[in-house]
Amino acid sequence: MKKEIRNDEKKTTKKKEVNNEVKTKKNKVTKKKDSTKKNINTIHAFNILFVDIQIVITVLTVILAILFIFNQKYMTLFEFSLGLNLLVMAFNNYKIYKRSKLTLIYAFVGVMILFLIFLGV
Repeated sequence: MKKEIRNDEKKTTKKKEVNNEVKTKKNKVTKKKDSTKKNINTIHAFNILFVDIQIVITVLTVILAILFIFNQKYMTLFEFSLGLNLLVMAFNNYKIYKRSKLTLIYAFVGVMILFLIFLGV
């Protein structure tokens, strides 16, 4: 009898320990989820608008690149759309994707292309 009672006590204590471990793991998981929720960037309609603008300008740039291969008079339009596309990409990288390394490169090259177009080079 005493052995059975001790075995039962051991089983219940083991179950309690396992339940406590599971509860602490769940608490740790919920704490991690709470901390990651603070870092999530919310997507606004303003951000979606600029992603849509980038898609449209990218398609336009590809079309103008194909036209430029066959007819040289589309060069200015192609360069303008390429410069504008790079500026929008820089803005999206900075605001939406939070990547700052390529943002400066995109912005610099985009401004240089537009500057050279307005100089007539």
